[in-house]
Amino acid sequence: MKHLRLVALFSFLFWFQSVVAQQQYTFQFRNDVKIVIDSDTLKNAWAGGINSAVLSKIDLNGDATEDLFIFDRTHSKIYTFLAKEYNSGWQWQYASQFELLFPADLNSWVLLRDYNQDGLKDIFTKTSQGIKVYKNTTTAGGSLSFELAKEFIRFNNNANLQVSGDNLPALQDMDNDGDLDILTFDFSGSTAIEYYRNQQMEENLSGEILKFTLETSKWGNVSRCQHVCNGYVFNGNCRTAGTNHNDGVSLLAIDLDGDLDKDILVSSDACPDLARIINSGNPTVAAMTSADLQVAFPNNTTRASLNYHPVAYYEDVDFDNKPDLFVSPFVRSNTNDEINFSQSGWFYKNTSNTNVPAFNFQRPDFLQKDMVDVGEQSAPALADVDADGDLDLLVGSGTGTIWFFRNKGTASKAVFERESFNYLNLSSLNIRNIRPQFTDINSDGTLDLVLAGTSGSAGTIKYVLNTGAAGSPFKFDLSAVKTLSVGTGVGDNPAFYDIDADGDKDLILASNIYPTEKSGALRYYRNTGTPANPVFTLANEAWGNIAADFNRRNVFPLIMDLNQDNNPELLLADETGEIRIYSDFLQNTSSTFTYASDILMNPGSNAYQASKLGGGLTLAAADLDGDRKPEIISGSQGGGLHLFNQQVRGALGNKEPVEAILKSVVYPNPATNEITVESAKKVTVSIYNITGQLVLPATGQYLLTQKINTDTLQPGLYVVQLETQEHTRIGYKLIIQK
Repeated sequence: MKHLRLVALFSFLFWFQSVVAQQQYTFQFRNDVKIVIDSDTLKNAWAGGINSAVLSKIDLNGDATEDLFIFDRTHSKIYTFLAKEYNSGWQWQYASQFELLFPADLNSWVLLRDYNQDGLKDIFTKTSQGIKVYKNTTTAGGSLSFELAKEFIRFNNNANLQVSGDNLPALQDMDNDGDLDILTFDFSGSTAIEYYRNQQMEENLSGEILKFTLETSKWGNVSRCQHVCNGYVFNGNCRTAGTNHNDGVSLLAIDLDGDLDKDILVSSDACPDLARIINSGNPTVAAMTSADLQVAFPNNTTRASLNYHPVAYYEDVDFDNKPDLFVSPFVRSNTNDEINFSQSGWFYKNTSNTNVPAFNFQRPDFLQKDMVDVGEQSAPALADVDADGDLDLLVGSGTGTIWFFRNKGTASKAVFERESFNYLNLSSLNIRNIRPQFTDINSDGTLDLVLAGTSGSAGTIKYVLNTGAAGSPFKFDLSAVKTLSVGTGVGDNPAFYDIDADGDKDLILASNIYPTEKSGALRYYRNTGTPANPVFTLANEAWGNIAADFNRRNVFPLIMDLNQDNNPELLLADETGEIRIYSDFLQNTSSTFTYASDILMNPGSNAYQASKLGGGLTLAAADLDGDRKPEIISGSQGGGLHLFNQQVRGALGNKEPVEAILKSVVYPNPATNEITVESAKKVTVSIYNITGQLVLPATGQYLLTQKINTDTLQPGLYVVQLETQEHTRIGYKLIIQK
């Protein structure tokens, strides 16, 4: 029994030491590495790319100036931009620190509106039960914060107010009484427009109360015929022929003719254009006829034709205090390449000086023009391609091309300048969602080019050997491309490393295909061939015992020595947008790997958090500033890039040992029914048993001194973990005696 206790103790201490060690890897977003495209230095180069933008405005930093919020439907990614004043005027500055302050469960679409008239924009988003609402609880001088106000909105006799995830409702004051109403297409058929009237003003209710009645199920007497582009019927019904899926339909309600009632801009996934329908009624009773319909809007300039379901937003985006028109495709994917995702933010400037807006087309790439955006599914890779002593950048894309950026700076101060849209004419290989990486696959001392992607309906991993001499510019002959026999699933991603230390590269494969019930997220293939002809043989189908998880599909692995201790770390990214870091995994490759994910320093909350970088996440890492600590570059479904550099764990920029920072004591020890924790910084306290199980969770209170009741703990050895609000952690052994 004593021996078993010692084994458990040593196992726990090893586990705890591993947890502490993992926490040293932390990163912070940066935007100071220059990227140049067509002689233009991009202002928000590393903002990440945008595809399907659902746009709203909100004051992010409490300066009384509204900033930009974007929710990208293609990969459920939030983007936040600050309005910043410069010598030449106002600009949008990407500010990732605010993204992590929004709730994690935002889904399908997000609109920010002030429903309780407190001057703060609240959150409306899609949920399976209808429309969820988060109240903005930000206090003066405090960080942006939200709390759940409504799990779902009800109407009439407590029925759920349902809106499809592919329909965007209009959340506007329709009757000019000062509260927020809802206009949406019928959930069951997406043909008629339903008007839900807010009863706050009518019943003199508190602004906190959201009470709606269904005012009419056919607002404006207009119906939209399914599967017909611009098929609208007034004071009648559409003919139906069989049962089909509902079209996605979207609405924007604004006063287009200055008569103080709401007109609509409407669009659907059956049509490439916006339609305008003028309300010839009044604010309380809408009326529309065929004479009020314009099927291509705007008609005085470039019409908003995005090939598939364009949706309009009415916000001031050019800092002239007049709301403009912003149009973006309301889609989840780009299956048939109908949309140019590198130009999917169409900006129409409002040039009117009256209450009747006039929209004039400015550009198709609002915000995107200032960032790297290859369209969709970006995948970075770094190597010294031209052998000039610094690292160059390749970025793969969903269309099968690779952008090449030559480093015109130095090894310690990179400046990436785009030279090609189609590096090596790799599009000729017809590989979709192409993901490049460099590795010495034949062990000859030069880096070869590996390409993962989709060919037809299957996945593929190909490689082409570098025939250039060591230290010379890379040379690749596409006629000599070879295909690996593994990695044939769509979304399969490889990582190469000499796992068994026999002198050649082995293969770690992340796959969405699980041949047996024992299959995990990662498979280890040992290289059983020769350096000139690698052969990868399956050695472990559940490497690291990392479970297969649908929510974490499309795993992307990267093996990199982050802290230069000659022991590499395993980094995994997946569809959740989260990066996980597994340290010391080579110490026991047959064990269960453990990871850290709260690795991203957020200056907005002064805390370390898990990343939320969107779906389709890909990774590359290398030292770009000469500090010998690799930076991480991530790509995603959004088509752009994010850059992160390493930070010191603990107080930001503080390299003191954790013990010196916290200066904590835990007493009495041994203890019976209660312990006291005192610390130089405010901490929250949790307690683990010797198996690493959490037995007393933290209360969430951060205090300098606190008493913890341990009466429920059985006699034995425990670890008391102290954690600051900055996520600095330290553990103390504790003996409980009864």
